[in-house]
Amino acid sequence: MTTLNTIFSRIFLGILITVSHSVLAADPGRINGQIIVQFYSNVEPERVIIDVELASKTDVALLKPLSASLNIWLIAFDENVYNAEFVKDAFFKNPDVALVQFNHTFSERSIPDDPFFYQQWGLLNDGAGGIADADIDADLAWDITTGGVTAKGDTIVVALISEGQFYAHEDLDYFINRNEIPDNDIDDDANGYIDDYHGWNGTTQTDSVPERLHGTHVAGIAGAIGNNGLGISGVSQKLKILPVYNLTVEADAVASYAYARDMRKIYNETNGEKGAYIVATNSSFGVDFGNPDDYPIWCAMFDSLGVVGVLSVASTANTSVNVDNVYDIPTACPSEYLITVTMTDKADNLFSAAYGAKSIDLGAPGNLIYSTIIDNSYGILSGTSMSAPHVTGAIAMMYAAACPEFFDALEDNNELMLLKLKQYLLEGVDVVPDLEGVTVSNGRLNVFRAIENLTVSGFCATGFAENALGVAYPNPAQELLFINGATIIDQEVQVQVVNTLGQVVYQRTGDRSPFIFSGIPVGDLPSGYYAVSVYNPDSDLLFGSGVIIQHQ
Repeated sequence: MTTLNTIFSRIFLGILITVSHSVLAADPGRINGQIIVQFYSNVEPERVIIDVELASKTDVALLKPLSASLNIWLIAFDENVYNAEFVKDAFFKNPDVALVQFNHTFSERSIPDDPFFYQQWGLLNDGAGGIADADIDADLAWDITTGGVTAKGDTIVVALISEGQFYAHEDLDYFINRNEIPDNDIDDDANGYIDDYHGWNGTTQTDSVPERLHGTHVAGIAGAIGNNGLGISGVSQKLKILPVYNLTVEADAVASYAYARDMRKIYNETNGEKGAYIVATNSSFGVDFGNPDDYPIWCAMFDSLGVVGVLSVASTANTSVNVDNVYDIPTACPSEYLITVTMTDKADNLFSAAYGAKSIDLGAPGNLIYSTIIDNSYGILSGTSMSAPHVTGAIAMMYAAACPEFFDALEDNNELMLLKLKQYLLEGVDVVPDLEGVTVSNGRLNVFRAIENLTVSGFCATGFAENALGVAYPNPAQELLFINGATIIDQEVQVQVVNTLGQVVYQRTGDRSPFIFSGIPVGDLPSGYYAVSVYNPDSDLLFGSGVIIQHQ
């Protein structure tokens, strides 16, 4: 006999299924029957599984750990039996669960695969056209440094996430984990990974990294060996490449990010005896139209990397859409330690790629890029995938150029100094019309100017104690910008705010400077990057900082 409760239950279930299908249909790349769960530290996942199964009357299984150090796991269930939103919600309600989300697929970010695309010379210029100096000024940067090591003697490493490599390429220098004995089935360096000698494969949980043209091309852009009489030069002529491969599945990408984090973390903890001095991760892949709300664990990985001292660089979509409106993963992730990149061509045009005044930080060359490929060869690829490693290589160069004091400050406050480095990078762009108003910085990468911002006018400048004299906050600012610095309280000062065109947009002089602590009005200034400076009556610089003004 059908009871009234049964009827209501069926009606409710029908509504739930209808709503869930509608929600799930808007979640691109979702993998059926899989969720990713981050448990709080010291929580036993097996116990939570039992609790969830009892509370929700479901049958779920721990598939594999994605990060033991962060307690992130891939969990499976039969979606033919259990509603996906219902299972996800059951974990969400458990007090021992920090984050939960569905697992997703993603794709490498190369140029569109239309069969006649490469015959459209008007869209894909062969190099005969373009604008002089529409480049990142690497040659000028090489007069300062060619990369390799820091002022403290740390060997600089970048981790290429989700990338296969051609290890035998004579123009690439790969990182090798010398603290690990290969193929002995022992975690010799106690970093949580067995036999991670030649990098890591987040899918197979081994160091078996397959040969891939895409990843080898990306590696050469960031760090092909320069000045060796062979092939090409990367942005950084001396750079260790750490490949962290995974299939196009989000869970495995999370595992790959976790490996990069753990390698830098153990480096910090052992004073460089183990691990790797990873300064940046590169992500030349993603999910078009992916909403960060559906990828909280992926997005949170960039914060986890930032805490241990690693910036992350990601390419945006190869389609002309506004990421601020339609989203993208990972370039719509809100992490401050993520630098998002779109593609420019030889004429400094935004070339068939996504943009966003709030989401996309800057552009970098990506169209018709010549780099390393498999079989010790070289070839041309295009896409935002090629843009991101230009920025990753630039970060490596900034580390090579930085003064010893920068690393002392970095050790004291990883997060603050990483944000300064990001600030110098974005303030150093060449402003180009096609990127104005559609990127945060309004411009295209210039590695030379980024290094100068750090070494000539920024933290490492002689006599310029930006770290001691104050800090400008909040950054980004909306209505008021404050300066906190005890050394300027009792002086008459002049305050200037200058835009990226060198125009003074605010200036004020006053005794003792209490107005500084009342705030500098910036509400009427357009969104963008600005330099704020404080001078004494002798025009000596007391304080300087770059700030972002960003209106909602």
